[in-house]
Amino acid sequence: MRWSQVGLVVGMLACAGTSNQKPVSVSEVARTEAAPASALLTVLAKDAKGHPLPGIAFRIREAMADHPEVIWGTTDAQGKTGLTVPPGWYVFTAEASGYQTFVDPDVRLGREHPATVTMTLRSSRSVPGRVVDGAGQPLRAVSLSWIPADTTAPRLDLVGNPDGTFLFEGMGPGPGVLLARRKGYSDERWAYDARPSELKLILREQGTLRVTAFDPKGRPVGSPRVEVKALDPVAKEGAWIDEHVKDARMYRGLEAGRYRVTFTHPLGGNAEWITSSEVEVVAGQTRELTLRFEGVVERAPLRGRVIDAGGRPVADVWLSASSGDPKKDAFASEDSTRTDAQGRFTLEHLPRGRVRVEVSGGVAKVEFGPEAKDVLLERRPSPFVEGRVLGPDGKALTRFKVNSETYEDPEGRYRYTLEGPGPAGLVFEAEGLASTRMRVDPREERTALPDVSLEAGRTVRVRLVRENGQPAVSKGRMDLHPLPGRESTFAWFQTFRIVDADGRDVLENVPREPFILDAETEEDGTASQPLGADVEEVTMRLSPEATLAGTMVDEVGRPLQGLSLMTGCEVYPDRVPVTDAEGRFSLSVVPERECVLSVYQYKDPGGWPIPPLRVFWPLRFNSGRPGETVRVDPRPRTGPAAVQVLFPDAGEWDRVILVPGDVPMPSTAEAMNALIASAAEPDSAPAEQRPERQVENWFYRAWGEPRFSQLPLGRYTVFVLGNRNGLFVLRYPVNLTEPGVHRFETKRAVVGGVHFVH
Repeated sequence: MRWSQVGLVVGMLACAGTSNQKPVSVSEVARTEAAPASALLTVLAKDAKGHPLPGIAFRIREAMADHPEVIWGTTDAQGKTGLTVPPGWYVFTAEASGYQTFVDPDVRLGREHPATVTMTLRSSRSVPGRVVDGAGQPLRAVSLSWIPADTTAPRLDLVGNPDGTFLFEGMGPGPGVLLARRKGYSDERWAYDARPSELKLILREQGTLRVTAFDPKGRPVGSPRVEVKALDPVAKEGAWIDEHVKDARMYRGLEAGRYRVTFTHPLGGNAEWITSSEVEVVAGQTRELTLRFEGVVERAPLRGRVIDAGGRPVADVWLSASSGDPKKDAFASEDSTRTDAQGRFTLEHLPRGRVRVEVSGGVAKVEFGPEAKDVLLERRPSPFVEGRVLGPDGKALTRFKVNSETYEDPEGRYRYTLEGPGPAGLVFEAEGLASTRMRVDPREERTALPDVSLEAGRTVRVRLVRENGQPAVSKGRMDLHPLPGRESTFAWFQTFRIVDADGRDVLENVPREPFILDAETEEDGTASQPLGADVEEVTMRLSPEATLAGTMVDEVGRPLQGLSLMTGCEVYPDRVPVTDAEGRFSLSVVPERECVLSVYQYKDPGGWPIPPLRVFWPLRFNSGRPGETVRVDPRPRTGPAAVQVLFPDAGEWDRVILVPGDVPMPSTAEAMNALIASAAEPDSAPAEQRPERQVENWFYRAWGEPRFSQLPLGRYTVFVLGNRNGLFVLRYPVNLTEPGVHRFETKRAVVGGVHFVH
């Protein structure tokens, strides 16, 4: 997982809507559950002129089931019929001779929410066609797809005959997109403003690219290092064939489209020159591309010395020099070398112009002009902290860890290099002692820290019992928290329980300071109570967990099945609860907590068209008393605007969130975590959902192309997060004054973001 759900609370989303929550008894929920499960579905069929259509056969299938049950029906003489079916989410399909197939992928009905499907069947025709190659010869077994613009009509998929002919049956009158695919030929896509009467298609062989390369002296390179990247890929990246021919590279099987071709040439030592060019590959043709270093003139070697802050030479460190950006510019260069014993270096084969030089293992990035010859670089090493770690007796510990890095030193000394400037967190631990954490904010290259003393912890024996006094033996977890308003440096974290038959558990190396001890079990309940500074044995009586229950419906009151829920305060969550056929949900939560409910939509019934995406604001609630059931009824948000974040450099540990209002940057890591817990996540599907791209993984596209849709007009704040050695955060205020999509580009948060460290 890239990020985990954080169950903290922040009060800024009151404007986003807080549920009208009220306690209900378990018996009330049970009576509702026991009611008969049936719902009324009414079906109306008419033609394009509004006349009723009798005898139209239709079917509905369960959208969520892996092996769905199918229910059939037929309209009566008035073009109408009614069915009594179990509540739930269904996909409705009607097929009739002479009409375009009708599909509704979002039929939602419940016991108290009957549904009506009104289908307008449009006349259809059979559209014949033939597909040939560029020479006019028929092509067999071509995969063809017609995707109508009508969002109530399905895709039409077929495979052509051996003689190249094909027949689309049931094609409606409106516009659409036609796709054709065959191995060895370029994928083709044609858009039509209206239904064609006949299709005459030509598939061209995939294109070929022949790349020749010349070194800086104008000599041909026999086996050049070439990289080809599709700028608008329509097939799997790198699916083409790469062959070496005399003085060139041949790339066969390229789809028609734009490519960026990069040639990298070594010039001796570690120096490389890189030249790039964009090229248009045409289906069925061979494109010639020649890459040269034209107009690039080599400068005299760049010489210099690397010294430290005291003016002393720094030996045996790597330097790298570069110019241009190989991903964007037509020309770039790179070189690297090591300093000698006197700290001297020589960087060769650099082009004329400005050049960037960076010293590794420290902070030194300098740009030199074209006339620079003999330069001096001051290497400012990465900041480091040093100090001693002592035991309870005040004597040095000879073996310990700092941020999981093991140190062995007779004087208990350590030197820990930080990843960069700015605050950082350090955790100190040693076997048999209580761990501790420290926040450091170095201002100099070297920061001397005060002695860290690890104290002897205590062993706390915990016995968990149920309300009836019997031992609690179900699995669960335990956690220690500081008392409210009290800071603790204890670096312990929650642990899963290991219990014996008497419900006992053992917590080791707990500091002698007061805590709040929390316990959660899967079946026996929860408990929370103070743990005194000297207490070594405690019995905790578990109380029943609380229950969060509610119903989710759409904007017109229809139940929403298949939505996933997370609160951050579930009792021992080992599965994600999902709303049932009536849109209901019920999950166990730890009582007497402030929690945040988040709703996610990850599953759809497959096929085209797809159901509409529904998005929800995170919802704050109080989990109530032990044994109590608290009701919340989330509703999808609706609004005419959207925010699209362009995040070209997003990586695995990057994230974008949104909160209503002009929210300032939090001042502490705890406040930042609370904001994250209550913020809206991006839509679970990307902005562009083209039916011809059914095979794409929309979830991961959505992550790399963050979009927040269905926003009411008003002010919002976008936070861009990066997780590396703490949390980096960028803030972007957004004012939505008009309907439509508001777009802006962001850089990565680790570049210039505010750094939070626990």
